[in-house]
Amino acid sequence: MSYPPKPFTHIPEAQLYELIAQYPLATILSSSPAAALDQVCQVPMLFDRDTGTFIGHVTANNPLVQQENNTIKLLFNGPNAYLSPNHCNNDILPSWLYASVEVTGKLELITDHSEQLAAMTQLTNHFEQGFDTPWQMNKLNDKMINAMFKQIRFLRITASQHKGNFKLSQNKPMRIREQVIASLHAEGRTSMAQLMLKSLTHK
Repeated sequence: MSYPPKPFTHIPEAQLYELIAQYPLATILSSSPAAALDQVCQVPMLFDRDTGTFIGHVTANNPLVQQENNTIKLLFNGPNAYLSPNHCNNDILPSWLYASVEVTGKLELITDHSEQLAAMTQLTNHFEQGFDTPWQMNKLNDKMINAMFKQIRFLRITASQHKGNFKLSQNKPMRIREQVIASLHAEGRTSMAQLMLKSLTHK
């Protein structure tokens, strides 16, 4: 028996990218000389589908800085919710709904100043999109930018593998899935309900 079950892992690639875009805070696992995967960092990452790369930045003393040219794992967690038997008239057992994407990739440091500036501008412009008056890098002069860049390090991670684990009751009858979606909507858990609704449209 495979794990995770196949219904939970047959997810369209576009849906994996969508989750990463909506929930960009990655939990990054890496290894120290002492043990495997014993270092855990959380870093917001921006994915470029055209190049298959993620960019982000961390403080200069972050252990990820020591992982240049190493393979690391990134985990992006989407919405999650408790699944109660009350969601569908006691036709199921208590469980949990969730969606995540695991990415494996090689880390490199961006050391060229112009590339660092481009990365910071791209990150800032992207994450400022929701504001009425987005903050922009041109508000900083060269002295301020140089001082900031001394305190941080820029990362580029080239993805070599990605896989999703979307546990959304795909192994349940359609009647139960539709009842759960309606119940989640009624509870105000719209993100999970919408994700489950999308899962109805593909096998």
